[in-house]
Amino acid sequence: MRRVRIVLGLAVAVCAFGALAVPAFAKGKEKLVFGNFAASAVGRTITPSDPAPIVENKEDEAEVTGLELGIFKFGVLNSEKKPEYEEPCEKAPKVNGAIENEVSSTLLLEVHFKECVTSSTKAGSVSGKKSSFKLAFRFKANESAEIGKSENGIEIAETAVVLIKGESQCVVEIPAQTVPAKAAGNEEKFWEGAEYTPEKEEPVENWELRKKLREQYPGDFKNRLEIETTEKFKGIVSYVHPFETKSKICAPAKGEESGKLITEEGNPRKGDVEYTDGKVFMNVEGLEIKGGQLTFEPPA
Repeated sequence: MRRVRIVLGLAVAVCAFGALAVPAFAKGKEKLVFGNFAASAVGRTITPSDPAPIVENKEDEAEVTGLELGIFKFGVLNSEKKPEYEEPCEKAPKVNGAIENEVSSTLLLEVHFKECVTSSTKAGSVSGKKSSFKLAFRFKANESAEIGKSENGIEIAETAVVLIKGESQCVVEIPAQTVPAKAAGNEEKFWEGAEYTPEKEEPVENWELRKKLREQYPGDFKNRLEIETTEKFKGIVSYVHPFETKSKICAPAKGEESGKLITEEGNPRKGDVEYTDGKVFMNVEGLEIKGGQLTFEPPA
């Protein structure tokens, strides 16, 4: 079924804001207004106690185009055994999630990254080992997101743990945080860390003939949602303990970024190495609610 994409006029809005609203903003009189995620399901009310599950449209596959966590950069090996960093995983990720209200400023997704290839060069060779893991992303209307581990399908837990496979395993801990990091302290800032694009399908087949379809979709179409992280979706903080395995998989290779070794007495992370340049670039199309609709509505 051909998809007709509705593109939000963000560029126009930004230009208008930059040209007209800066003086007022500087005086504290203007405030950016972001849209909201909107969901509906026939025959039910979506609430925090009864959230609506989100699934991928079967015709679409999520795509990961860049992945770096802690000391590890991921890239599938090509025919010359060199990593292709724009193809970090051999399989498309599986995505699900939930929305807690019919109109919400946030949307929680859990992404299962599958067979992502660790391609950090060590001692003149490429490991090519595959790792699979989950991360949760609570996307916000201001185009930032919380990242961490999902808990009970709704919340973001304190720390996500990623096991990276090599000749042994290395634990990478990703504390709950906001990406981009500065967005946490200024909700009025236009961060552009993620883009939300409503997708409107062509008319639903047999809509005129089936009462249930007319109830589910008040118009003769079904709204879905596309979420894409941008080049600004980076600066993810993570921690690695470089001495936890005899294989030294957790230690950086010569010439690689060493991160910051934490040495302060009393710090629970003493001995860990902190990395601050993690990134996740991905595009998830066709997010939907079974028997309902999901979209992103710009401010009126």
